[in-house]
Amino acid sequence: MLQKFKQYLITRGFKEYSENARPSTVIDYVWRVNKICLREGMTEQQLADNINTILEQYGRLGEKWTIGKKSHESYFNALLQFKKFVLEQRSEGFSIFKFGSSKY
Repeated sequence: MLQKFKQYLITRGFKEYSENARPSTVIDYVWRVNKICLREGMTEQQLADNINTILEQYGRLGEKWTIGKKSHESYFNALLQFKKFVLEQRSEGFSIFKFGSSKY
């Protein structure tokens, strides 16, 4: 699923690498979403299923804001983009969890 998230970010204009060939926003957001999965003890699917709760926890009023605000709020912003990705995939009627293209 993170590969599809990566492609989603690229199609939305986020850069994978900076002009000097250093990892950029796409790489960073994918890494941060994976890191949150590990921190929360969740699979990517579980994170997607609970994205509203997790996003709230890592938001400004949430109990995990000290993490969410790190690196100019990159954890929070990565979760916000992941939520947009999940909502778009679901609205299109595609499962983002199994084989990437099967219907619900």
